[in-house]
Amino acid sequence: MNKVAVLGGGSLGLLLAGKLKASGCDCVLWTRTRLQASLVNARGITIEEREGDPSTLVPIEARPFEDVKAFDGFLLLAVKQTAIKDDFVIRLAEIVPVGGVIVLLQNGIGHAELLEQALPGRKLVIAVTSEGARRIDETTVRHTGIGETRLGEDVEVDKEHLLFIEREMKQAGLSVYLSKHLKDEILRKLLVNAVINPTTAILRIRNGEITQSKERLEFVRSLFAETFGILRSEGLSADESGLWNALLNVSQATSLNESSMLQDVLAGKETEIEFINGAIGRMAARQGKESPWNNAVTALVKAIH
Repeated sequence: MNKVAVLGGGSLGLLLAGKLKASGCDCVLWTRTRLQASLVNARGITIEEREGDPSTLVPIEARPFEDVKAFDGFLLLAVKQTAIKDDFVIRLAEIVPVGGVIVLLQNGIGHAELLEQALPGRKLVIAVTSEGARRIDETTVRHTGIGETRLGEDVEVDKEHLLFIEREMKQAGLSVYLSKHLKDEILRKLLVNAVINPTTAILRIRNGEITQSKERLEFVRSLFAETFGILRSEGLSADESGLWNALLNVSQATSLNESSMLQDVLAGKETEIEFINGAIGRMAARQGKESPWNNAVTALVKAIH
């Protein structure tokens, strides 16, 4: 069991598949459309690195997801939560056998519980990544920000399987760690996404611009404070001032990036707002709290789509 499939031909999927294949991993890309699979088979994947670094062209086999048969290997699920619908999950159940390992790389929350119920007997590894990527076209991806990926270690997955995934991703030049405290990592990333993503999507700005005026700073500070209070009741352990500074650091470190939600809005695609701020609003309701800021940005982003 040393084969790897990356499912999803978006920005993260192209980046992971290209880097894994370039490093010598036995990796294949599964795409949502026949057209993209055909183009990748003809052209390979082009990875554009940071300014000044040469691009890498990686020949790789691609298959349309609907044509894939049973797969005995590791699956990196790099589609967005909006793609995880009933027909998609039915296909996953047909392809991934009981005992198969699926690494979940989605933003937001709720997908792990959904897939756990829909795919009994499969081993799900929850991952949190801050790698920045932007798809330029069907076969080209730009690596816009070097980040970290953390794999949940507190799961019923053989340690050797987790170590294999970690080793292959590190060999591909990615920073990867196993974590026994992934819930806190998930909540931290959810907090950052819940502030940066809707703000950039609504205002049509890059990450570094969210605090470039007094009015923007007041807006993101209010959204942050409300979200922090809700997530703290869910088990978020860090202090508020430390996380606020971390959020500002992320904004500056990725200042030229367009968030994934902004990219979806500009492309006219459905966003993941329901799985980020919408989910936080539902958390607040369960806690008996109000969430006017999260409810407002959820409604605004949905109205744009």
